[in-house]
Amino acid sequence: MLIALQGLASEVTCSSPVGFDRLEVLRRFSVTAMGCLTGCCKFLVLIVAVIVGYWNSMERPIGPVFAAVFTVVGMGKPKTEAVPDDLTPAPRPSKELFLGLPSGAKMPANGLGMCCRPTAYDPESVYRTVLWYLLQGGRHIDTADIYGNHVPIGKALKEAQKRGVPRKEVFLTTKVFPDDFGYDATLHAVDRMLKELDQEYIDLILLHAPRKFHPWTAYQMYLNSSTDEFWSNDCRNQVACRKNTWKALSELRASGVIGDAGVSNFRVEQMQELQSLNLAPIAVHQIQYHPWIPPWQQEIVDFCHAHKIAITAYFSLGGIQTKDRALSLDDVKAIAKKYSRSSSQVLLRWALEKNVSVIPGTGNPHHMKENLGVYDLSLNEQEIASINALKSEPIADDFFFFKW
Repeated sequence: MLIALQGLASEVTCSSPVGFDRLEVLRRFSVTAMGCLTGCCKFLVLIVAVIVGYWNSMERPIGPVFAAVFTVVGMGKPKTEAVPDDLTPAPRPSKELFLGLPSGAKMPANGLGMCCRPTAYDPESVYRTVLWYLLQGGRHIDTADIYGNHVPIGKALKEAQKRGVPRKEVFLTTKVFPDDFGYDATLHAVDRMLKELDQEYIDLILLHAPRKFHPWTAYQMYLNSSTDEFWSNDCRNQVACRKNTWKALSELRASGVIGDAGVSNFRVEQMQELQSLNLAPIAVHQIQYHPWIPPWQQEIVDFCHAHKIAITAYFSLGGIQTKDRALSLDDVKAIAKKYSRSSSQVLLRWALEKNVSVIPGTGNPHHMKENLGVYDLSLNEQEIASINALKSEPIADDFFFFKW
């Protein structure tokens, strides 16, 4: 197209007679441009078709997409440092807090999230990250099927056991993605996950989201519109798929394959669907939680607390886009300075004070140790109120929430 336009420009400036027809040149320019654009559009349509076709051919397409994005982001950045061969387990954190679950298990209130950063997708870094964390006294690992890191996590768990970390002390969480919803599909997915993790049981399995996630779903959620994208599952529709999946998890819980079952990103009415089955109780709900959640999200938290459903927070430090700004707020920095702590520790402790567990993600062993140190920090009522008031800060408008 550029060559064609350059030719027309040359015709106008050099070879045209003094009385050249400007309208004719403009007409020819338009025809040439439109022809080129039509060709470009056809090419773009082909590319989009190939991408969509590839997406639909994959069992859990969003997982590889996440992995690819964070792999690219992590290029040139350091991986998690190697764990010394002679490193032995440190004592568990003093004043460690737990959240009780229906099975009688106690979930450590401070865990390690294995998502959404370059070191969560590089197998070597995943192995080192989990091993570092367990040897430094951490005992709560949170992952998911679509993160694609079950195998290195399982290897790290085995190595930690060899070094003296009992498996019974470790609380392991993973998630079933909606692409695997349905009774038989869920049983198959859990069996596969157990093999990938090389574990005999999993402490907690969550329904990762109430709906499938692909571009069309995201667009519908953005419009707050209703659609049913489960037509390709055996269970056919959203409600049936969620219920059949819960039935499978309830049976796995009864047989001891999993300790507890829970949900993630669910609305109140979607949790009530599962409660109406009178099967396994919902043990945990994992959602975005920090001082800037909107009122409708707080209503979900209140419902869970009223029904003895433990809350686990992701993005407790503000999330990928807003973390740096959240940690730089004056009120947060002032509290951190008072106690000679970091802003991250202040926000993590605030969540614990709200009876919410946290799973900050990091591949840096120094940050892991710092995060585990929040058990020794306490905030007074005035400081908690000060952080509560941060929801009125302009940064609140920068957060994005899906109403799944």
